[in-house]
Amino acid sequence: MEGAAATVTPMSSAPLAARMSPLQIARASGSNFLVSFAFLSPGRRRGMLAVYAYCRVVDDVVDDAKLESPEGRAAAEEQLRFWEEELASSFAGQPSTPLGYALHRASIRFGLDEEPLRAVVAGVRSDMTPPCYESFDDLCGYMSKVASAVGLACLPIFGADKDRCHDYAMQLGHALQYTNILRDVAEDGAQGRCYLPRAVLRQHGLEAKDLLADAELARDPDSPLARLYAAECARTRALFAEVDSQLANLPNADRRALRPARMMDRIYRELLGRIEKLGAELPTSNRVRVSKLLKLRLALSTLF
Repeated sequence: MEGAAATVTPMSSAPLAARMSPLQIARASGSNFLVSFAFLSPGRRRGMLAVYAYCRVVDDVVDDAKLESPEGRAAAEEQLRFWEEELASSFAGQPSTPLGYALHRASIRFGLDEEPLRAVVAGVRSDMTPPCYESFDDLCGYMSKVASAVGLACLPIFGADKDRCHDYAMQLGHALQYTNILRDVAEDGAQGRCYLPRAVLRQHGLEAKDLLADAELARDPDSPLARLYAAECARTRALFAEVDSQLANLPNADRRALRPARMMDRIYRELLGRIEKLGAELPTSNRVRVSKLLKLRLALSTLF
């Protein structure tokens, strides 16, 4: 493949994941997304594993970094640059890692686009500083990078038309990511992070510190925290409704190609239902999960 490769950090200083295959990276994650891969053909599954693994490793760079120290931030930035350079080298036909080779093969076989993956890195890099979003529209800019861009990257591997399905992928990414944000309020808050927009908090007379409510307050159905969760779960339901509208406007060929995305849609709607049920008790509860068996049943339901 023609093109000059970027200069990649020597393997001696490369991240551990640079020696792992996409399958090894995916298996270590235990992600909700893996269920949907099982229903793809072997070639498309390998392509999806490459995209997923790349997004996983760059996300883990920041999640695992010691960002409170200058050294930790510098180490995280070095690793992000390594993966950016490996991405460029992969699309130039000169990868240096198992993951890079998988991306290169996917780019040749499916026409995988490099730009959405670059957007993912940009979104992850923004997580190196504490999030501060004033409005929901501001937050959507972030979600477009870390979630919707993943969907855009997957479209050619699914076999869906990337132009017709663009808006669907964007909307689904927002719905999935906002579900994650609601689920992880307590986990993020414990790390001094709050992704909920300030305008949303102000509507209920809250500040970020109020999201870590004690158990007694969490049980009050009339508390500002309970009203916030109810309102934001309703907002997320509206996002999923827009996903339905986008899907309904697509031809049958695209709807069939998007079956893995529709599987994720079903799983995340189940997750949202559990978040709604807990409401303000969510921050004091165990992390909300969907069992592997139920994920499989939900995935299978899209086949009929």
